[in-house]
Amino acid sequence: MRVPLTLLALASWSAAAQTHQTVSKMETKTEQLPITRVALYKNGVGFFEHAGRVQGDQSVTIDFTSAQLNDVLQSLTAIDLNGGRISGASYNSTTPLDQQLKTLPLALNADPTDIDFYNAIRGARVQVMAPGGSITGRLLSIDLRAARKKDGDGDTSADGSDARRFVTVISDSGQVRTLELTATVSVTLLDTALHTDVTRYLELLASTRNQGLRHLTLLDRGAGPRELRVSYISEVPVWKSTYRILFTNSEANSAKEATLQGWSVVDNTTGSDWNNVHLDLIAGAPQSFLQPLSTPYYTRRPEIPLPAEAQLTPQTHDSGESTVNDVNGAMPPPEPPPIGQASETVSVSAAPVTAMPMNGRAYVAGLRGMAGGVAGGVAGGVGRGIGNGVGGPIDYAQTAQASLTPQTTTSAFDDFFEYSLLDPITIRKNESALVPILQTTLPVERVTLWSAQQPVALRALWITNSSNLTLDRGSFSIVENGSFGGEGLLDPIHPGEKRLLSYAADQAVRVSPDHNNYTRTVTRLQIQKGVLTETSTEIAEVEYLVHNAAPDPRTVIVEQPIRQGWTLDSDPKPAETTPNAYRFRVVTRPLETVHLHIGEKHTNFEYIRLVDRSEEQLRILLRDAKASPEALAALQPAFDAHNRVVAIDEQIRAAEAEIAAIAKDQDRLRENMKALKGSAEERALLQRYTGELNSQEDRLAALRTQLDKLHRDRTAADADFQAKLEAIHLDETL
Repeated sequence: MRVPLTLLALASWSAAAQTHQTVSKMETKTEQLPITRVALYKNGVGFFEHAGRVQGDQSVTIDFTSAQLNDVLQSLTAIDLNGGRISGASYNSTTPLDQQLKTLPLALNADPTDIDFYNAIRGARVQVMAPGGSITGRLLSIDLRAARKKDGDGDTSADGSDARRFVTVISDSGQVRTLELTATVSVTLLDTALHTDVTRYLELLASTRNQGLRHLTLLDRGAGPRELRVSYISEVPVWKSTYRILFTNSEANSAKEATLQGWSVVDNTTGSDWNNVHLDLIAGAPQSFLQPLSTPYYTRRPEIPLPAEAQLTPQTHDSGESTVNDVNGAMPPPEPPPIGQASETVSVSAAPVTAMPMNGRAYVAGLRGMAGGVAGGVAGGVGRGIGNGVGGPIDYAQTAQASLTPQTTTSAFDDFFEYSLLDPITIRKNESALVPILQTTLPVERVTLWSAQQPVALRALWITNSSNLTLDRGSFSIVENGSFGGEGLLDPIHPGEKRLLSYAADQAVRVSPDHNNYTRTVTRLQIQKGVLTETSTEIAEVEYLVHNAAPDPRTVIVEQPIRQGWTLDSDPKPAETTPNAYRFRVVTRPLETVHLHIGEKHTNFEYIRLVDRSEEQLRILLRDAKASPEALAALQPAFDAHNRVVAIDEQIRAAEAEIAAIAKDQDRLRENMKALKGSAEERALLQRYTGELNSQEDRLAALRTQLDKLHRDRTAADADFQAKLEAIHLDETL
């Protein structure tokens, strides 16, 4: 039976450990270098900065996961701010334990027994202390001896479970003693180098407990106290934005302002806690890549991911440029105020920013505490105000503004936009937090959105970003009069930009096409170098019926797709144009149906080679285009020349057909002449057939002469036809 290395052997090294600790006091002390700043980007990388003070020649360590190793090796930067010198960095290896153990002088595997250990240190100087005395010398051997049973009837079992252990030590004077290892006997290693090897061996065994954690150690050499900063990038989960849009519908038609609260979901999957770190959330994607510097390099084929199915809902809507007033004469919302400077404090408060862990009760309690002052009337239905428990209803949007005051500054630089939390934040490793990043008031207009691609009308907010904040991509939830109104997705909205945000179905609005009309009119004819160019104008018209079955007015935004090459050719003009659609504003009263007429125009060009069409086809084309008599007169010489070519072609075909018929008849006569050999009528019929053949040969000669002349005439007629085509120049506007 294998006996594991027990605490007995570990206790035997106590004296040597004390000696090693005395030596260690003269060496550099190693300390952890804490994280002080974290900047997270939208491309899935984070910038980490560690800072601390060092004294003299000192080593500092930083913990990170194995997944971070390649990024750290690629981007690690260490700076001593007070003149010190970074002499190097090391980290624990990922080499298999068996391979690492082979580099040690001790012949021990990863699972030794105490017998294996004593055999590995045979010959080492040791001190054995027992109740009966002690001896100092070199270890000769360790033996297992069978223990006798108390009744004297034989030995213990052969598996050695009750075997007794005896060590033999030879002193410096030559004395040989054998002592039993019991709980009261200790063995102390006197060889410092051997003790170092044993300590290294134990450290390797301990490192296997957490294979995924790396300890990066940097040695900073210098004199006196100094400031050390270390930074690197690492792959991290993408931080997510989520918004709350809160408003009180104080008017029958629509709210004019809404409170926008922005939150960020941050995940700490690194190997270290973030204790009181400065957190920056940056809406940008700097170029970054992963290079496997820590592993052997092999050439691999690229991996192409499978395409993902497109999700139809929820939707995001393009931004556009406002153009003119709506179809009913209503004015669009007021223009946003001028954009401020590139940096703005969103709100100021003495209350610190507190991260809310998302994996425990603290998150729920935090949300309840935050919403307690404003959510008293959440259980009420849409259209009701929020009771304060004492008096009448209060304005939900204003109360919401007072409930959350994030300590955040914003700034724009290059192509990035940064949310910087002013107060330190703490997020433990393998935990997440919901962090408030902004709160502001924005002008909004409640509308209903309809498009042919989405025939179900949608409730939407036409929101104008009148702040100087860039709203990052994320999800949003609508809270209207203290009740949940819907949710959707939000694409990045830059300062001054206007955007439609749809969040729910509007079952009271129905939009349907009433009729479609298509007309085509030829507007110009041009003939040059035998090519007829026909310019036509196509007009497509559609009329929509917008019906409002609600008891309150509705502003309906009807989207008409933009077709390449087509332009609007009707009133009203769109209130906004996006890269893909026109947006028409239709204001409807309760139980009213409004007609919206949209016309589009397209100019088409058709090129026709005159030689590819017959005279009849060209006459029909000119007649349908309502061309003038002069146009037909201009084409008449070409028609006449073409008719002559056609007549010659008919004569050529007739001559060629007659030649073919004569040749066929001659073959018949020759076959008959072969069949007459040896018959009584041979002479008479031969004379007759020979006469017919002579007559046909004369006709063939005449036809061939005629055919040659017809081909010459045809060439001349065709040249005349081409010349007359080239001579035609016509440009007529119809």
